[in-house]
Amino acid sequence: MVTELQSEQKELADFIRAGSQRGPQCFGSYFDERGGSCALGAVYEGVYHLPREHGKLIPDHLERLFRCLDEVTKRCPAEGCKNKRLPLAPLIVHLNDDHRWTREQIADWLTAESM
Repeated sequence: MVTELQSEQKELADFIRAGSQRGPQCFGSYFDERGGSCALGAVYEGVYHLPREHGKLIPDHLERLFRCLDEVTKRCPAEGCKNKRLPLAPLIVHLNDDHRWTREQIADWLTAESM
């Protein structure tokens, strides 16, 4: 049975994927001068730069996604780092900046974790 937080985690992954298509990946900051974004920056890009055909600028209940980022704690899935446990937001930053996972890899991991 999929919990509400698991559903929100999958939605985060979808926003990362959408935002990843808007520019290159960056490291060490949410956004850079080249128009790049890290994985959390891609969430923002995916949420606020929705395609026009979506028909809605801001999705309902956006606070759910941020609750998920704060309340979900996971082990780092990277090889050699499995003992590190962090809330989801800093873990996403850790995977992006320290392990240099692509935003798509992070989104895939979030999706797999939400099943």
